[in-house]
Amino acid sequence: MNGDESSNGWVTAVLAEYHAHRAEVLSEAQAQQQILALGATAVGLVVAGAFNVWDNQLLASVAFLGVVPLLCLFVLVQWVGRAAGLMGVGFYLQQLEEALRTAYPSAPPRVFSWERTRAEPASRGHWWTANYEWHDVGAIAIFALLAYGSIALGAYRAYDRHEAAALVLLVIEILVLTAIAIRFLRETTTVRNRVRRGFERSNAS
Repeated sequence: MNGDESSNGWVTAVLAEYHAHRAEVLSEAQAQQQILALGATAVGLVVAGAFNVWDNQLLASVAFLGVVPLLCLFVLVQWVGRAAGLMGVGFYLQQLEEALRTAYPSAPPRVFSWERTRAEPASRGHWWTANYEWHDVGAIAIFALLAYGSIALGAYRAYDRHEAAALVLLVIEILVLTAIAIRFLRETTTVRNRVRRGFERSNAS
């Protein structure tokens, strides 16, 4: 950077964009927590209602085999989509930080290094080393386990006089849910690398 007027204008624009995206990250993080809270509340209400009609085999089975797993799935669809978007914004912020550090090589080492520091622990150390990605995996695991438990209860309630149908539904729903959960886990753990490859391709073209 030569410090002329055009360079200063470029840096000002980058700082303004960085500030805007940081505000977006905070807003999206709050929205994610609200999604989890509302989802957990909705699942709790349906579960409580299903237990209240436990004597009605049809209603209880439909609630546990259908409504609760679908609610968990819809919550995860919303949450994973927002999480993927946040990771993409995080990588873009990392690029802005690196551009600013290039513009100001005399800046202190820790300035403009937050996103890079956040991304580093996921790529080094043992798998059990605590890092920020645990938050993403944990949210998926919680709602997947809620869905598994609901499916098991629904199959148990529907089993009486409908043994074959209950077992078939149990196996199908578990397989489908497992496949979706694995896909969501892959999305949240690989989205940052995909965004990085996209930036590299756009810069190379």
